[in-house]
Amino acid sequence: MYIIINSNSLLGPYEGTLGDWSMYNISGFGSDIWPTIQLPGGEQPLVYGDPAYFLGPGIIGAYRNHRNRDMTSAERQFNKHMSRQRMSIEWGFGKALMQWGFIGHKLNFKVGLSPVGAYYAVCILLTNVHTCYYGSATGVKFNCAPPSIYEYLHFE
Repeated sequence: MYIIINSNSLLGPYEGTLGDWSMYNISGFGSDIWPTIQLPGGEQPLVYGDPAYFLGPGIIGAYRNHRNRDMTSAERQFNKHMSRQRMSIEWGFGKALMQWGFIGHKLNFKVGLSPVGAYYAVCILLTNVHTCYYGSATGVKFNCAPPSIYEYLHFE
């Protein structure tokens, strides 16, 4: 499994059985990379983590009912909205699988005999190149145009 930071960075590979939170910690993303990322205006962005992640610096999750109180209407609305956003993240993985179906055939790969991590990284790179030319469902949903191929590959 990989952790996708942005269109130019892919951390991994990590063994799929390791678990999301362990991969996050091993990657150094939270301690080494995340503190260096800032939005315009100096704001620190937040990562919305699924239930596998613990809350921590820069990580938020869904609101939950507590013993002594139920969620407010605003908290339920936030959870519903963020659930839809998380779903759109999966579209990127789906696009890579649709373009390069062989990466989804687990029986074809043997650890130590196939460079599985290299195959996946190349497939993500080529999927991103495809997105530069043809766009993506995620870009349409968030009204975000992809970079040109020259910007993506840092050609001048």
